[in-house]
Amino acid sequence: MLYQFRQVHRWLPVLFFTAFLITGIIIHRDYGISWDEPLQRSLGLATWDYVSGTNNDLTGNDNRYLNPVIGLLEVLPEKILQIKSERAIYLSRHLFNFLFCWVGMIFFFLLAMLLFKDYRFALLSCMLFLLTPRLFAHCFYNSKDLPFLFLFVANIFLLISWFQKPSWKTILFMVICSGMLTGARMAGLLFPLIFLLAIASGFFIRGLKKNEMKMIIGYAMLYPISVYFFFPTFWSEPYIQFIKAFEITSRHPYEVTTFFMGEVIHSLDSPWYYIPVWMGTTIPLGWWLFFAIGIISIVMGAFKKPVSIVADHWLIIMIWLLLPLITIISFHSSVYDDGRHLFFIYPAFLLIAVYGIRTLVIKKLTESKLSKIVSRPAAVIFFGVTAAYVISFMIRFHPYQYAYFNAIGRRYATEYFEKDYWGLSYRNALEFLVKYDQGSQINVQWKVDPGEWNLAWLNDYDRNRIYRVKSYQDCNYYITNYRTSKPQDASGEKVFEARVQGITIVAVYKMNPPNTLTGSPP
Repeated sequence: MLYQFRQVHRWLPVLFFTAFLITGIIIHRDYGISWDEPLQRSLGLATWDYVSGTNNDLTGNDNRYLNPVIGLLEVLPEKILQIKSERAIYLSRHLFNFLFCWVGMIFFFLLAMLLFKDYRFALLSCMLFLLTPRLFAHCFYNSKDLPFLFLFVANIFLLISWFQKPSWKTILFMVICSGMLTGARMAGLLFPLIFLLAIASGFFIRGLKKNEMKMIIGYAMLYPISVYFFFPTFWSEPYIQFIKAFEITSRHPYEVTTFFMGEVIHSLDSPWYYIPVWMGTTIPLGWWLFFAIGIISIVMGAFKKPVSIVADHWLIIMIWLLLPLITIISFHSSVYDDGRHLFFIYPAFLLIAVYGIRTLVIKKLTESKLSKIVSRPAAVIFFGVTAAYVISFMIRFHPYQYAYFNAIGRRYATEYFEKDYWGLSYRNALEFLVKYDQGSQINVQWKVDPGEWNLAWLNDYDRNRIYRVKSYQDCNYYITNYRTSKPQDASGEKVFEARVQGITIVAVYKMNPPNTLTGSPP
């Protein structure tokens, strides 16, 4: 009995993932409907009909090149359980999305175990992920970027597993997983490139055995078949559709306006530093400190022993972090919102941060006596302070974790950056409004479409009382999430606002009487 209790490396991870699972199941009901969710549901339904042979509407869907396989998976509960209620449909999607991410987090733990060979640092990697508030919140409603992120994690896990112990079984799993990754988004093509670069670096160090070369050739031959299977859009015209998908992904021509650095910019004109700035303002500063130490440690280790960065697989992690950034900048791809299209590089960032923590706690950054004395307490203090603040933030401002800014970002968020760009907080504004106004008809105008999507959370009586008028001048209430603008007052009285870290992310204005209104909505 005592021996089993001492097996901390077994029961502590189980306890961690059980607690994460229970927490997610409890709170998945609390988030609103994001801007893209109805579009993703429409894509999923079209993919379902196409796969089942009902119709060919998928071929005309505007989003047919973006995430069809995940869209299909997320409509399975709706189809299998015959869910009819719009509210129940989105709850099922949020729960499914969370469960997908929960499984993905297990792969992240296993990947960290391969790298650190210590369950404590593997668990710490998962903790840093969950204590990155925006990533945590996106696990519940972002069916584009978070499933892709965790599929990338699974592929990197399989890749490093194969390097440590080459086998056909691992290659076959990697074929399936990387095909699904590309079916989720064409950016999945980056993974075979990472595979190729990793093979090339490994070849110069130890060469390749004959059976390993056969496995690599086998992967190269089977990967396109797997992509075809997981990308129903390709089924009718594989070559033509693939070229179109690649062109759209490489240029990402969808023009979206966003508020960045105090200006309204078009996504096609996003500056090269768009992603680094968003990362710099939304990742907790403590994690940035550990990341900087991790980078320094890896580079110093590579200079001392160049073979180590390849043998210990940190070169793969570095390529995972940097290659997508370089690609986005080189192709001048369209990026917007908070840089969510590159969320899939965050796990690499966090693994390097944990490497920095391990350096401070175990290896020490330098051999000086002062470093040996100070480094471990410093690591504990910085981690403890950051974790305590982030946990308190996530509890206090639930379910608005997606609006988190670090200490640097908070200073400039109101005047310089988007807040609730996806409009999830419209749910809370509408729930307030139907309690505030008990009239039989509530004339409302809202700034962007999520105001309509989030009516799904209201009961039938309250939903029928909400009437969206045609113009801002005719409404009794105006709801805004300040998309593409900084918070400023409308002409009426502010009767509700949700504030996160002192920053207003959504507000309800009472316009009374409507025929005396002047001006335009903020």
